[in-house]
Amino acid sequence: MWAVRHWLLFTAALLTVQASDGYRVLFMGILGTRSHTNFYMGIIKDLADNGHHVTFVTSYSYKESRTNENIREVLLPVSDSFHDNLNRFKMSTIALMFKMRDFTPLCINALRKSEVQALLREDFDVVLLSPFNDCLLSIVYQLQAPFIYVYPIGMTPYLSGVVGNPDFPSFVTTLLFDHTHPLSFGQRTLNVLGELGMSFIMTLIFRDKMEEGLRSSGLCPDGMPPFAEIQRNVSLVYMNSVRELETPVRPYVPAVVHLGGIHCRPAEPLPKDLDNWAEESGEDGFIFFSLGTAIKSADLPESHRQVLIKTFGSLRQRVLWKWDDESMPGMPPNVRVAKWLPQQDILGHPKLRLFITHGGLLSTLESVYHGRPLLGIPIIADQKTNMREVERQGWGKTLLWEDHSDGRLLEEILSVMNNKTMHEIARQRSSIMRDQPRTPKEMALFWTEYVVRHRGATHLWSPIAEMPWYKVYNLDVWLSMVTAFALMTWLIFRTLGAVTWFLFRKVKAKQD
Repeated sequence: MWAVRHWLLFTAALLTVQASDGYRVLFMGILGTRSHTNFYMGIIKDLADNGHHVTFVTSYSYKESRTNENIREVLLPVSDSFHDNLNRFKMSTIALMFKMRDFTPLCINALRKSEVQALLREDFDVVLLSPFNDCLLSIVYQLQAPFIYVYPIGMTPYLSGVVGNPDFPSFVTTLLFDHTHPLSFGQRTLNVLGELGMSFIMTLIFRDKMEEGLRSSGLCPDGMPPFAEIQRNVSLVYMNSVRELETPVRPYVPAVVHLGGIHCRPAEPLPKDLDNWAEESGEDGFIFFSLGTAIKSADLPESHRQVLIKTFGSLRQRVLWKWDDESMPGMPPNVRVAKWLPQQDILGHPKLRLFITHGGLLSTLESVYHGRPLLGIPIIADQKTNMREVERQGWGKTLLWEDHSDGRLLEEILSVMNNKTMHEIARQRSSIMRDQPRTPKEMALFWTEYVVRHRGATHLWSPIAEMPWYKVYNLDVWLSMVTAFALMTWLIFRTLGAVTWFLFRKVKAKQD
């Protein structure tokens, strides 16, 4: 088995690895959104700042990659060709997942690049791989290095199967739905069907199609095992989630490491002109509105924009709006727009009264870190699920775009902004997030070095990954027990019936 060969190959080299010289880390994340890269850069910068040499294969260039001598950037802007043609206001989550089939030619074309093929002639101590880049598993196999999955979202059914983590659709809601715990029978049924559907899409339509395309392109080395077998050799999974804040709580195997908030940081002073604008808002303060990096302002329907303009213009507060242009037609005098804004510095500003967001995971985590309540207007993917959880936990509200009217939007803005309880819960959750035995940066550093030191940390592998689901949950045992109990009950009743019949016949014979 490849896992055994993998172990034997590196055991001999164990004593030659010198942490003091810095490990050589390869991070591959060419497919995904720019916001995902914020999470990745939190890990990369942490490793680089501690003396390790990181090669980052990415679609988006970052200043840290150009200014940190321990970070080498391999820029392959392939994600833009996928994301630039998506209007998320007109696409469902399921449609988006099927659209990800386009990742296969993008990933294969990136793998053909000379810059990527050149990496095969280098030595790396560990490989970090982001999701949706499964065609790059062939690089992992050829480098024969331990690897770690880095997920910018929480645990998914597909990932649970890969790492052998127990999955509980009975109380953990899938990304397709926005149900909240406790779930009814119907919701649990939908949850199971939703998880099966997501796993089918990710496994058969996404991963297996990507492998098929890779093999037909001639980019696979001789003897390369199936992707599913390579995946099972994953050492760890880094998740963008804070375990102490997950509700309801759920179990995890040791190979799952929570690094939620690794990109978060204390607020720094705003640029001078922006800080003056914020300070001049007086006691009323200002509101920050952003739909993140994956949502283009040009895709915002005009009817929605008019509702936002009318509502924002009626507020006493100033409104800071992240917009793709430097100006906007019909903009009220209390509204300021900008193409780029330092979100974390804004969230930490004392004059901020409310954050209106699309509900992306990175934005919600930053809100927790800075103790800010939310009004979420989710659009697609996990955004509805994120915001329903925020609402259930009591530190924000959700407004769906189909309910978007100027009166309703104004009502929700005021209900969150003036709710002292929501502000207090947000501060409490911020305190919990910051009160951890180790910071996410310390965790990322320790566990990455741990995987290198132990050449894959195979002792952390969960047996669940190799077991069929009915054995994991002892379904065959329970069915056997229920069958045996039913059989015993049937035999008892049959015996009692026979004895009763015999006694009845005997008594009747005596009477005759």
